[in-house]
Amino acid sequence: MKIKLYPIIVFLLFSILGTHENQAQIYHEVGIMAGPVSFRGDYGLRGDREALRENIGFGFGINHYMNFAYSDFISQYTRQHFKVRSSLIYHTTTLNHFGAIADKDNLGGLQLRSMTGKANVLEIGSGLEYYLMRIRDFERGSGTFTPYGGIGLNFVFYSPVAETSLEDGLGLPETTFPTFLAGPGEDPAFSNDSSITLSANFQAGAKYKITKKSDIFAELRWHYYVSDFVDGLEPIGSQNKYNDWMFWFTVGYSYSID
Repeated sequence: MKIKLYPIIVFLLFSILGTHENQAQIYHEVGIMAGPVSFRGDYGLRGDREALRENIGFGFGINHYMNFAYSDFISQYTRQHFKVRSSLIYHTTTLNHFGAIADKDNLGGLQLRSMTGKANVLEIGSGLEYYLMRIRDFERGSGTFTPYGGIGLNFVFYSPVAETSLEDGLGLPETTFPTFLAGPGEDPAFSNDSSITLSANFQAGAKYKITKKSDIFAELRWHYYVSDFVDGLEPIGSQNKYNDWMFWFTVGYSYSID
């Protein structure tokens, strides 16, 4: 229910900001971030160390922050500890099957080892960030440091690739592992169709002020997708318990433009 209410809350917040921007003294910041992505989908056995180590991609993003620390239309605690952050991000990960089943010297092992994929994901959204240190205190000069955390909701456009190096491609019993081979009347277990979904994202990090107007930061993010087809696979069977998700470690830079 919280996810359904979130777009309404963000809309109302931006409506209030638009009405009061002149007297509110809202400051704006822009930033960039980039770093490795650990995509957790349906390639490889769940928890397999090699799958976790090898299915690593890369992402980058652009951020915009709305800073209310010098405004007077909201409570002092809110304006001194919260910012609204909007982000446009893109990440891509090449995916392979790893684990004991893929390592077997049989047809199933060959089918899994021959199967590769790619998760190509574009996300745009907004959320709230909470800063442990008072924002005005953090911004007084260089050399200050503050941890922070945040939560947000993104609209997601994904364009997966699922393929095999075996002749005739995916979709045949000779080339496709049984959990990815749908029977008559069943929903497909793999797809190369582009689509849209939502992601809930959570982040925690720390900022360090290098000049009065510029910061550097390090951040760990977790994105959970409403869809299980972001990587192009949705295995058939009870072992498929979760939708796709990803961890993302980023480093970045932000600059105050006011």
